[in-house]
Amino acid sequence: MVMRALPILVTFILVIASIPAANAGKAEDLEDVGFTFGGLTLNANTTDNISSDFQNLPAVVEYYTATWCGNCVDVEHALDHIEEDGVEIRQFHFHRDQDSEDPWGTEEGEARWDERYGGGTAPTVVFNGSIKQMGSVPEGDSLEDDFTALAERDLDLGTGASSMGWEKVDNDTGILGWAVSYDPEILPEGAELVHQLWVTERFAYFPEGSNGVENYPHVVRALFDLGNGTAGTITIDLPEEWDEDDLQLSLIHQVILPEPVDENENEPEPKPEPAEDDSMPSLGFVGLIAALMIAAFTVQRKQQ
Repeated sequence: MVMRALPILVTFILVIASIPAANAGKAEDLEDVGFTFGGLTLNANTTDNISSDFQNLPAVVEYYTATWCGNCVDVEHALDHIEEDGVEIRQFHFHRDQDSEDPWGTEEGEARWDERYGGGTAPTVVFNGSIKQMGSVPEGDSLEDDFTALAERDLDLGTGASSMGWEKVDNDTGILGWAVSYDPEILPEGAELVHQLWVTERFAYFPEGSNGVENYPHVVRALFDLGNGTAGTITIDLPEEWDEDDLQLSLIHQVILPEPVDENENEPEPKPEPAEDDSMPSLGFVGLIAALMIAAFTVQRKQQ
């Protein structure tokens, strides 16, 4: 009798372990991964540019989710509610990669969650790359209260500005120009500031999702590394839209902390060189980059 019950018990334990966590622990400060900021966003279907000082940037909200995750719906609604109430956030929904029930996971997105946050569990929300809250049960009175408090934490970025411009070439490609001005004192000792372009789809229709959402918002479709400089241009091949012409482009800045020093190592490993882009921007776009840098400098001067 005991031997017969053992396989059933093991199966039950495995099934329970595979269910997404519903209980939320306390918000966890991620002290060993640096922080993330930025979030300037443009539509990919038109040529445009945008600039902002650091004080007016939205909180960058990374949300790990899946189309089969039922309790993820409560988290998504809470994020939407605080945004509707005027909390300045920019949402980026990362879906599970290699998932037969979810079509939007990416290898680079999964790698980001593995490397920075120790893997993804649906649902998990990370604010500004530095505070993580898991599950769908609030720590306080409501998820809205939790998320508002976390989104409004001050990163103390000091005086600075972020700028980006997009020149649409055709339906599949465009040229990105970007610039950032900042006080190096905001970086922890030995850290560096690197930049990425995140491409999201505003809405993607997927009625096969078992959590009943159907129109999934802010779906992260691709990540592009931009190096660690203060300005640049790069030609971007856009991912194919899922169903509508609603791809969006967001400029993200993130602090990378130095590797812990191994006292047994005599010499530190050399830091990898950032990838260089060999594409040549059009003469008109060089002017746009110059304008972006001037705009960033002007915004910064006004802050002083």
